[in-house]
Amino acid sequence: MMLNWNEFLIETPRVLTIIGMAKNVGKTVTLNYMQKALYAQGIALGLTSIGRDGESFDALTHLAKPSIVVQPQTIVATAEKVIIDPNLWDYLQQTDICTPLGNVVILKAKSVNQVVLAGPSKNEDVRQLLQCLTRWGTRCTLIDGAFDRQSSADPLVSSQVVLATGATLSRDVEELLHITTCRVEQLTIPKSNDDYLKLYHHSKAKVLVIGHNQCQEHFVSTSLLSITQWLTILEDDCSVLIIKGAMGDGLAQALLKKQRIPIVVVQDGSKIFITVGLWRQLRARNIQVQAVQPISLLGVTINPTYPGGKGIDPGVLLQKMGAALAPIPVMDVVQERKF
Repeated sequence: MMLNWNEFLIETPRVLTIIGMAKNVGKTVTLNYMQKALYAQGIALGLTSIGRDGESFDALTHLAKPSIVVQPQTIVATAEKVIIDPNLWDYLQQTDICTPLGNVVILKAKSVNQVVLAGPSKNEDVRQLLQCLTRWGTRCTLIDGAFDRQSSADPLVSSQVVLATGATLSRDVEELLHITTCRVEQLTIPKSNDDYLKLYHHSKAKVLVIGHNQCQEHFVSTSLLSITQWLTILEDDCSVLIIKGAMGDGLAQALLKKQRIPIVVVQDGSKIFITVGLWRQLRARNIQVQAVQPISLLGVTINPTYPGGKGIDPGVLLQKMGAALAPIPVMDVVQERKF
């Protein structure tokens, strides 16, 4: 029996994004399951994507992929050129949002149907699209976040996020736990304090360095600097580092060379692109990374299988992943089990 939606959360989110940590981790299966759970409760659904998904075969691996199945009356926003049979849809609106596959159109499914989702790649376009879907009566819109597009977890776009992980990342359970735990820790960094938030919003600099009650602004073109560049910016008395942009390995390496690691403030957890090894070293040094806008992680879904292999025992993976990520819910939507 399908898990009741109320087991996942009390209130239905206005926008829910499903992001995958890699290909073949069960993101599409999760998306389909979430649709059915919401539809069963009579919730008016919208559906779109960041990037493209829903093809029969993966464009990179050429492996067969599960189809995105749309429930009746679901309002879908996708590029006009991927609609195979217009007779299966009620045409609602054409937007001025462009993609490589044509302008995004808004359609309503006449019955259970399959769809290829091809949405905009820019978050500002996604926000505009969400407003259109709301005007057409959607109560909850599901966003299919394209492979490894952490930006689709941006809390300015989505009020709730589900993360899909699985054996494709690693066939070793302990390593898979480490990789997933690292991503969850990054996505769920806590909100920063008001003083740092004010500095973030009032300054136009990409990087701000705070020390001894002074704030230095650095108008660099990118926050993805090399370790050498970061070491020239980070003063010994630096207590807080505010970044408008991505937090990458160059900064992580520079921070590990400092005697005292400052508090780091970023827009949100989706802006952290630090590899597992470096992140674990920073955590061992008790680094504090804070968010201007925290991400609400609804839960994590697991896929114990991987293409061409036996995979991991589903029960073992659910128990171990659930224990590692508690109190964040962990779900196996194929087995319909939750930890």
